[in-house]
Amino acid sequence: MKAFLFLLGSLTLKLATAQNVVYFTGFELINMDSAAGLQYSTSKLIKSYIEDNHDYTILLNEQIGNQNYSAREPLAESARVAVTKGSRYVMKGEIHFLQGVYIISLGVYESANHMQVWHDMAKGSVEQDLDLLLSRLGRSFFTNKTAKTDIEIDEVTEYDQQGVELAQIKVNHFVGVMLGGKHIPNESTLSGFGLTYTYDAATVLFNFDFELYPSSHLSINHHSPDRRMQTGNINLGVLYPLTRKRMTFYVQGGMEYGYTNVSDRLYDTDYSVTETGIGAYVGGGYLINRNSTVNLRMFTNVSIPFYKADGSNISGIKFGIVTSFARKR
Repeated sequence: MKAFLFLLGSLTLKLATAQNVVYFTGFELINMDSAAGLQYSTSKLIKSYIEDNHDYTILLNEQIGNQNYSAREPLAESARVAVTKGSRYVMKGEIHFLQGVYIISLGVYESANHMQVWHDMAKGSVEQDLDLLLSRLGRSFFTNKTAKTDIEIDEVTEYDQQGVELAQIKVNHFVGVMLGGKHIPNESTLSGFGLTYTYDAATVLFNFDFELYPSSHLSINHHSPDRRMQTGNINLGVLYPLTRKRMTFYVQGGMEYGYTNVSDRLYDTDYSVTETGIGAYVGGGYLINRNSTVNLRMFTNVSIPFYKADGSNISGIKFGIVTSFARKR
């Protein structure tokens, strides 16, 4: 009985271990000069990137890096070797060089039935792109993401820049326009517009904004239909992206200096009150195509001026969308 339990435990452990073991035949280099060093380094790199990002162990073919090894063996033969090594999966890879473009392709197959269970590919235009492409493939391994879309802002290749006008962000300067509004509870919702300047320092973004919300009838004091409000401000703030992806949520906050004008007509007499002062804001939103030459930023902020206008609290909620145009430096 003890022998049976020991055997059962050993088989269970072996099966569980095999679930996360992938046998990799190495990259086959196609339409490239024989380069055993390139095959060895790229195969070792993809092994490191996969193991760093996922709970998988990559077993490399012992022949990788030898001048006479091409990794061109049939899938059936690779699967047979994978089974002898106790690996449930076998991974095949190719690096093509065609018309100045490097194309890396990876596929994972069941060792038992040769069924493909995952595939992804990435493209680069110079040899220096290969490390970035392997890093993307390592993250996308056995996930529903793809190397084409799972791009961090410091992983933009020369090929990406040529194809979709992306810029590898270290520091970028943006100018843009804002359309939105400001809702002041119990009083009014003002429509507005503005100009923005953004300095992207990779980790955070610094914003300098000018906003104007033209005059609008207040919804309170209905006995005075001529009562109107106008407000504007200059903001200086910091935006913190929650990820390093092209599209990401963010939080932000900062200080503002603004003015508010309230005008009315009482007993055939016009009067106007203008107050100025500092305030603060905090909020967040969603950033789209951060490392593109044109990006969009949707936001919602709570604005808290440290002053009142005509005795009224003018704290409110700002919302809108910013379209920014970047010039790579």
